[in-house]
Amino acid sequence: MEAVGGDENEDEADELYQVVIQRWPASELAEQARAARTKRAHTNMRSRVGGGLRPDVVMYIASALETFAELGPDKSRQITVEVAMKGQSGLDINDPEPNYTLTSLPGKFSGMHLVSIMYAGFKALDPSIDAGIDLSAEYEAAKAMQRGVY
Repeated sequence: MEAVGGDENEDEADELYQVVIQRWPASELAEQARAARTKRAHTNMRSRVGGGLRPDVVMYIASALETFAELGPDKSRQITVEVAMKGQSGLDINDPEPNYTLTSLPGKFSGMHLVSIMYAGFKALDPSIDAGIDLSAEYEAAKAMQRGVY
């Protein structure tokens, strides 16, 4: 299930994916639509920096790692699970506006900020967990910052 053509076709396809997800949320077709939307969001996210490292994501992950170190594993797990549950409804990672809140952390967050927190949480819990998005380069850069390598 992949959109073809230019931006206009991709936007139309994305609208149709959303309709499928809303009408038949538990179907295999909805899962394919979610996967297609995730792939498109990931491509758009990387294209904003020419395929390179996203400095904002590095900072989000570094901040999450510091927060997790301060709060300990139980609270870190709680935050990660809350973000993952919120992500089940979809997070707009290409909108920089802080439109989301959490009960386990104060403040408002952008979709990319939440995904970065979740990614850091998953890696802290079990590095083999697939977070559904590849932020490994940003994660490694954040870890290097903590070690004082950058």
